[in-house]
Amino acid sequence: MKCKFLWFVLFCTGPQFLYAQSLRLGYFGETVSHYGLRVAYEKPVAVSVSARHAKRMLYGSLGVAGYQHPQNHIGLIVSPEIGFRRTGKKGALFELSLSPAYFRYFLDGKTYEATTDGDFDRVRFAGGNAFMPTLSLGVGHDLSVRRKVPLAWYVRLDLMQQRPYNTSNLIRFALEAGTLIPLKKQ
Repeated sequence: MKCKFLWFVLFCTGPQFLYAQSLRLGYFGETVSHYGLRVAYEKPVAVSVSARHAKRMLYGSLGVAGYQHPQNHIGLIVSPEIGFRRTGKKGALFELSLSPAYFRYFLDGKTYEATTDGDFDRVRFAGGNAFMPTLSLGVGHDLSVRRKVPLAWYVRLDLMQQRPYNTSNLIRFALEAGTLIPLKKQ
């Protein structure tokens, strides 16, 4: 299922050069205090402008987020995403997105495992993998609407569910804050 969705997102964000592409760059804080960075490439799938000058956009993106939970682990999240963004006539942004993310964590510290002869061998890059479906809700402001500055800022709250986590699952929260930088004009 996850592979089919990834192919769908890649197909939708394929060779459509009629729409503007953008780069999302910002702070990514898993449970707010575990600091990190997020980078994503976005491409619109469909755009409409209403009579009230509101712009609606369905977009696909592929992003990577990394964070550090000190003395515990380093997390890496790869997230294909499909989202909806509305930009009002004064530049106010609202967005909602869904992502079937892949989560990989690396334990912070030296890890060993016992061998059959009673010794211990070091395990490099010890950690685990998980599926992490994510729902994001964001607000911001597009500065190109009124000030003609080709930049937008945003703040997003991500609700993630790590599967598996031990024998169950774990709900995680993340806060994102950053900029949307256009790569190509419309």
